[in-house]
Amino acid sequence: MTDTAQPTPELTLDTVTNKIASELHSEPQKVAAGRGLNWLTEGWALIMKEPLVFAAMSVISLVAIFIISLVPLLGSLAVTLLWPAMMAGFFLAFKHAKQKQAVTANDLFEPFKAPASLIGVGGMYLLASIVLFLVLALVAFLSLGSITAIMNGQIDMGRMVVGLVILTLIAIPASLALAMAFIFAPVLVHEHQVPVIEAIKRSFFGSLRNILPFIVFFMILTAALFVIGLFVAIPFLGWLVGIAVAIIYLPLFCGALFCAYRDIFVNNHTAS
Repeated sequence: MTDTAQPTPELTLDTVTNKIASELHSEPQKVAAGRGLNWLTEGWALIMKEPLVFAAMSVISLVAIFIISLVPLLGSLAVTLLWPAMMAGFFLAFKHAKQKQAVTANDLFEPFKAPASLIGVGGMYLLASIVLFLVLALVAFLSLGSITAIMNGQIDMGRMVVGLVILTLIAIPASLALAMAFIFAPVLVHEHQVPVIEAIKRSFFGSLRNILPFIVFFMILTAALFVIGLFVAIPFLGWLVGIAVAIIYLPLFCGALFCAYRDIFVNNHTAS
């Protein structure tokens, strides 16, 4: 008697589309502004399930980024291309914590086993950053004049003030738009196989629809960092506080974003 091998289902465009539709809302959901605080508290609760593991993942990530960044030019390029895979690793760890599964440092490395799409996210981020830089440079040149002219005192203060205001009014919203477009793209690509461009679109519109909870989220995070920063000035204790914050901040930020992603994108019937 021989066993007949069962054919493996082909991963077609239709099956991928159906999988995305079953796991994600057709459109990003809008949540209450107060969820910005809940994202932080819920993310912290997930960290507390495996605090040592998340701390280890943070240390590994920060050390790796520091070492890679030491390589001139190529190091910064590598960090830009690889950060989506690192972020996807944190999201995977939080998914396991949420589902009461084992959380290990290996979760951080799992997305690097098949990083092509995630590197694609990093590549699009690099391209968008270059375009933004060139646009801002052009605006600065048109509104302020050349750097040589400024250094030689060939520009009046009135023009400089107006130019800086214009540059700021363009730079801040443009930078926020860039962040919104890529903040959720790694998890959408890695967990749900959403195509890179579609993931970037979903990330942007999901963030845009929830601008109020994100304002609350960043205001609380900024206020907390400001208070903590007061302790950094204390000799010796400040160093300990600074190191602790550096280790905790990355997983807390990713944990809060994981909770936000589940609120905004994930279907209730697929969420555990």
